[in-house]
Amino acid sequence: MKAISRRKFLKILGGVSLGLSFSDEGICAVFEENDFLNQKSDFFSPNGWLFICEDESIYIFCSQCEIGQGVLTVLPTIVADELEADWEKVKVLQAPFSEFYEDPVWESQVTAGSASVRHFYMPLRRAGAIARTMLIKAAARHWNCKESECKAKKGHIIHIPTDRSISYGRLVKSARRLPLPKEIELKREKEFRYIGSSLPRIDAKAKINGTAIYGLDVRLPYMCYCLLMRPPRFGARLLGFSSKKVQGLPRIERIFSIGNKVAIVGTDISSVIRARKEIDARWGRGRDDSFDNKKIGLFLKRALNHKGTVKTNRGDWKAGLRSSRVVHKAEYFLPYLAHAQMEPLNCTVLFTGKHCRIWTSCQNKSDIMAVAKRVTGLSEKDIEINITFIGGSFGRRFEVDYVKEALEVSVKARLRKPIKLFWTREDDFKNDFYRPANCARIIGGCDSNGLIRSWIHKVVAPSVYERIEPSLLKGGIDPSAVESIHNSSYNFRNLFLEYVWMKDMPPPLGFWRSVGNSHNSFMVESFIDELSFKAGIDPLEFRLKNLKKSPRARGVLELVAKKLGWWEKPQKGQALGISQHYLVYTYIALGAEVSVDESSGKIKVHKIVSAVDCGRAVNKAVVKEQIEGGILFGLSAALKEEVRFSKGGTSTKNFFDYPILTMSETPPVEVYLIESGERPTGVGEVGTAPVAPAIANAVFGAVGARIRELPLTPERVLAHLQNKGNGNI
Repeated sequence: MKAISRRKFLKILGGVSLGLSFSDEGICAVFEENDFLNQKSDFFSPNGWLFICEDESIYIFCSQCEIGQGVLTVLPTIVADELEADWEKVKVLQAPFSEFYEDPVWESQVTAGSASVRHFYMPLRRAGAIARTMLIKAAARHWNCKESECKAKKGHIIHIPTDRSISYGRLVKSARRLPLPKEIELKREKEFRYIGSSLPRIDAKAKINGTAIYGLDVRLPYMCYCLLMRPPRFGARLLGFSSKKVQGLPRIERIFSIGNKVAIVGTDISSVIRARKEIDARWGRGRDDSFDNKKIGLFLKRALNHKGTVKTNRGDWKAGLRSSRVVHKAEYFLPYLAHAQMEPLNCTVLFTGKHCRIWTSCQNKSDIMAVAKRVTGLSEKDIEINITFIGGSFGRRFEVDYVKEALEVSVKARLRKPIKLFWTREDDFKNDFYRPANCARIIGGCDSNGLIRSWIHKVVAPSVYERIEPSLLKGGIDPSAVESIHNSSYNFRNLFLEYVWMKDMPPPLGFWRSVGNSHNSFMVESFIDELSFKAGIDPLEFRLKNLKKSPRARGVLELVAKKLGWWEKPQKGQALGISQHYLVYTYIALGAEVSVDESSGKIKVHKIVSAVDCGRAVNKAVVKEQIEGGILFGLSAALKEEVRFSKGGTSTKNFFDYPILTMSETPPVEVYLIESGERPTGVGEVGTAPVAPAIANAVFGAVGARIRELPLTPERVLAHLQNKGNGNI
């Protein structure tokens, strides 16, 4: 816990202009904190996470961005519980940019990796406990009694012998004068008031009634709008452009190039859209103008025969293979995927030359500040970052490319007006940082008891980290490409894992919900099912045999099997599939009940059941919501999604050629939590990874077709039904 002076805290508050306040009318998404603080006579703040006002209001800062994951409720809950606050008097503020609010593990102000609760749980508990300790000390001095005779309870300090009480607000002035305690005592779990409950989300009402402010909702006086014309092919350069056809169009303010793009700035959205269509731009050759989906499959599948870089060489896998009663080999392929977030990318910038204000829906404040300083030449004190509600990300808004574009446009336009850069849906699909395509070959063997004796796994994929953080490519191995294989829940005592880095694939790559787990869970759990079938052992029993050293993984599997009715005969024409996975320190198992129309190849998912062990669930309802959302996100990718490429660029344009799961196709989803007593772990990405293998395993159970490629489209199912899917890809 970093100490913070009152002067520094006031300075931090001075930089807050966009907050989120819990009020009778829901969330007030644009909130001028300076005006608010001037109305308060005094407040007590032992650290930068909270302050308590004399009117009994308690304000708690949330350092993380609300992407829909409920963080604005969950993180303040942790502080409020240790503080023993009255939740009805708690208001939540979005923290400004400051090193004080950096992720304590990653040392940057970023919301990513299902890490918010995992990384902030203990620091926020300490923040609340420090304030509670000081309030107890202040009350003890007020009553001239021992601190041990006092306890905190729901916004009051109680004197136990006499049952007297005094509110936090009345202790503000005296608590302020106390030094920070050298020692604090955290609550015992049985004393938790809010942690482990299901407090309603404080952002729900505003999102339901439409008052929540997202990046696209930001409207400012005299605001202009901007669209960019971008290269049609990966790596193509802008050779020149003509705007003759646009001359005379009303409400167009500026047309100019920034780097490799053409910017159109105007005072009316429709005029800007029309103008972009009329501009003639000339582009050079791309990285590979013949790049298309056929090349993707061809290149990756050929590379399965290339020698890779060894990540893990554990035990004697050759001897393990020789001693196996059953040996099996299979190859798998997954396509490029888009993020397809609900709210298209956007950023509003007001640059005056001396100051810069930014409004955007982005999860990476640290990179926003870094790029803003670089583009504007201003110092940190002259740059203000306002983060709005975020309409979906799934990893896309970890990037700040669109913020950089907005800053470059505002600086070059010299309008001294707010400029909103916005992307159309087509811009989003054609200029994404995609989930990489991935190919793998697995050879495995087990003994007569079903114990895995050897596992040989080769992964072929381009690198996500090559662009984002090349320093993590240790030995030329992308950590996301091999995650949850070398550290799998299964007891792979003899493991050979290698990675073939595909360096010449043009599409830019980025983090996609669950990153490499979305590949590796499908491959590992599909192969586990195949190996169990070859060995003549029930898939659930086979998994449990090989998870003896992972009791938490066994626990979620056994619970799913029970809730799914694994040992009962499914309805006629339906079959069950199961999977388990370990990611972001969380254990999840998932079961699916499906049927297949053999005449059309269409898969119908009747039910999905999941069990999760994420340690202590701070808010059980939010955890379940996140798992449900992740499951449906993964189900959409498993059944439908694939980005198409042609002529060196992206041919996918919109949802008409990138279909996603619809409401009518959404099955009932049941989520069960296991309280293991461990510290909280991640949940935001957890539900996505194990969906595809559970569905594919159930399809095999239903019609005997083993499908090793995604998505599981009707056309692909029909093709596999012709030969029952027994061949490799």
